[in-house]
Amino acid sequence: MYQNQLNIQHISNLIKPLVDSGIYKNETSALNDIVIDFVRGKIKGYKAITDQFEHKYQEAFDEFSAGIKNRATMLQEDDWMDWKAALEMTQAWVETLQNIIRDANQD
Repeated sequence: MYQNQLNIQHISNLIKPLVDSGIYKNETSALNDIVIDFVRGKIKGYKAITDQFEHKYQEAFDEFSAGIKNRATMLQEDDWMDWKAALEMTQAWVETLQNIIRDANQD
């Protein structure tokens, strides 16, 4: 319990200057904005990976998957796994962002 309180106090100390300077109206809005910005960065990063694969192969993931089925090279299999992981992580972060925004709007 003490460790949990210490972490909350540490977060509060990190955010306090943002509120004191007038950038944010309170710690909650500051933390919401920081977390939302972080999540958007994750989405952007994973989207960049999927865009690279789409550019490399000049097709969408589903088309690529169908085209290599039962005849993929090791490089294509590696790319397929990385591409699939990036798509799944993009979706997970998008859902997380939607939940954060929904919860923030309920406050």
